[in-house]
Amino acid sequence: MTQTGAVPGVTVRHSPFAIWADAGWQRVRLAFGPVLQACVAAAIAYNIGIHVLGHQTPFFAAIAAWMCLGWSFERDIRRVAEIAIGVTLGVTFGDIVVATIGSGWWQLSTVLLVAALSARFVDSGGLLATQAGAQAIVIAGLPNIVGGPYGRAIDAAVGGLIALIFTILTPYRPGKTTRKNSAAAASALSTTAAMLASGLRAGSPEAMESALAAARQTEPLLNTAVDRSRVARRQARWTINRRHESQWAQVQHRDSMLERAMRSLRVLARRLRFDAGEAAETDRNWLAGILARYSSACLTLAETIRNGAALELDRAELSKIAHDLTAYHPNDPAIATGAAVFRAVIVDTLQAAGATPEQANVALVP
Repeated sequence: MTQTGAVPGVTVRHSPFAIWADAGWQRVRLAFGPVLQACVAAAIAYNIGIHVLGHQTPFFAAIAAWMCLGWSFERDIRRVAEIAIGVTLGVTFGDIVVATIGSGWWQLSTVLLVAALSARFVDSGGLLATQAGAQAIVIAGLPNIVGGPYGRAIDAAVGGLIALIFTILTPYRPGKTTRKNSAAAASALSTTAAMLASGLRAGSPEAMESALAAARQTEPLLNTAVDRSRVARRQARWTINRRHESQWAQVQHRDSMLERAMRSLRVLARRLRFDAGEAAETDRNWLAGILARYSSACLTLAETIRNGAALELDRAELSKIAHDLTAYHPNDPAIATGAAVFRAVIVDTLQAAGATPEQANVALVP
């Protein structure tokens, strides 16, 4: 595989292995900090088990700390708590069963049943039940009791507590990853709107069907952006990152508005694929022009978000589009209905760009 470099006449060769290795080193670079922190937490939990609790091999303390923290700083405190409680519950029930009725296949099944159902009773989170069951199986399969009948349960609780402390005290603020997610969502809006504009000009239901299919494929991307910002805001509320909660609230609102705009754009695509093919050419071209301008504005918005720049110019351009949308009254019923649906898209996108709901609605006044 070859690629022309930035220097004229120089060709850089990239093998598939080199590309794979570069991507791998990038993942290592991003994970080094959180993995190092998780290793330190595991070591601290292990040493507490040895020097404070007097346990000979408190490896469940290290296991619990590692499983809770993992390889990313984007830690949801609820998720960390679920894993910590799940591991502790599983180990506790495993120790109880092994200490009272011994170990074996039916004891293993019994402790798995009790641990998993108890975890479901405690909380609806799937991680809690999964971890409780997994640790219960490990305990039932390793019947050696070290540090007393319930020493391993105590070790697991210590590891989970250390992980929670690290999570609470780890600084984390909105940055490139957040902006990248939001920018990708805005770019997806731009692509969908451009495809709709092209389909309208051609009067092609097939092209608009393709636009709808492309919009549907962006749903996981948009949902991921919303979920991650929601989790980060929750983390900020309960950790040292509380000073960044207002920033995360803005990010969550922006991602939610972009996701809502895409849902409205999908509604528009569904309507246009059935009705707009036979619409008057003048009205079709008018709405196509509005969509093309919106596509361009979303592309600019994506770049602005990616660079962390101010959004005033993006709001101004979107407001002009909103004004022009309401200034013209198409005669064709299908296009008029499409324009009405597109009003919701504009309102949501304006709010994603930082406008208040009142400002977004005022922009639609002719």
